Amino acid sequence: MGVLERDPDATARQLEAWLTEVAGLAEVAVDQVTLPTATGWSNETVLFDARWHDAAAGAAGDATDHRLVARIAPSSYTVFPDDTFATQHEIMGALARHTDVPMAAIHWFEADPSWFGQPFWIMERVDGDIATDAPPYAGSGWLAEAGPEDQARAWWSGIEAMAAVHRVDVAGLGLRGLVAASDPVGAQLDLYERFLAWGEEDQPHHLARRALVQLRATTPDLPALGPTLCWGDARLSNLIYRDFEVAAVLDWEMAAISDPLLDLGWWLFSDEALTTGSGCTRLGGFADRRATAARWSALTGRATDALDWYELFGGLRFTVIMLRMGKLFEQMGLMPGDFAYDNLISQALARRLDAFERDGSLENI
Repeated sequence: MGVLERDPDATARQLEAWLTEVAGLAEVAVDQVTLPTATGWSNETVLFDARWHDAAAGAAGDATDHRLVARIAPSSYTVFPDDTFATQHEIMGALARHTDVPMAAIHWFEADPSWFGQPFWIMERVDGDIATDAPPYAGSGWLAEAGPEDQARAWWSGIEAMAAVHRVDVAGLGLRGLVAASDPVGAQLDLYERFLAWGEEDQPHHLARRALVQLRATTPDLPALGPTLCWGDARLSNLIYRDFEVAAVLDWEMAAISDPLLDLGWWLFSDEALTTGSGCTRLGGFADRRATAARWSALTGRATDALDWYELFGGLRFTVIMLRMGKLFEQMGLMPGDFAYDNLISQALARRLDAFERDGSLENI
């Protein structure tokens, strides 16, 4: 899946060397290195345990044990046209230090690619449950097997975590790699039009082009409260849960400063596409669209008047990503070429686009 083959023992020795020579830790020992195979699109993941002494405390310092994750920038088969790897680290670290958004503790960043072939960072590991897209979480797994009350807890905890992101004082984070455009909504449209052209190569995606025309013709104004930090990839499967409560928010490669309905629209589109859109029955404990929007509005103090537009935009964004991934799957011999243009995500976009063009609303889709 786009990941370099790594030897766990050699990886452990490299991590020991880096933690000693660069991080300045003493008597470092790394073991239990695990290299999950289903990574490599946004980054490569290395799970490991480490033990060290605090060098500043000298021989008297107690050894401490740590469960860690190394995130290594992708070496090949990149999905996104822009490199946001360092910015992701900056955002996650700022949120972990300065906000109540559930986040893993973020540690070191290494820009030198000589250690692992690409830049990397190290963060604390958060144990828990993650909903899967394949197979869809509505069809099997811990969420599907849970009772309605626990499913509802997971749903609302996810909305609360998302709303916590949207309440963040962006200026107080001091982010350097993520700045607001003068026209944040237009900048997002420009970004995904450029992404679309990059992914199309020499074969236009007519559905995505049609959606882009409709979105540009009906672009909403910025909200009265202005733009704020957006998670970008706001989905159930980008959350770590413990006892059906969010323990950590993951995956910030699509983060932006824009209208936070960008996230709510993406959340709703993704859930439908990956549940009923994939042939599953939606989980009984999950709230409907109207109740979800009302709860988010109560948590953020923001209106949801433009939610239909942002849900349609979520469909375009996801379709563009699937276009790129479909091309990569074709290169690797995993999927036929038409998958990039006709898949569950593009089919969900088509349903919403038809409804939006007909009624100007997705309320009754």
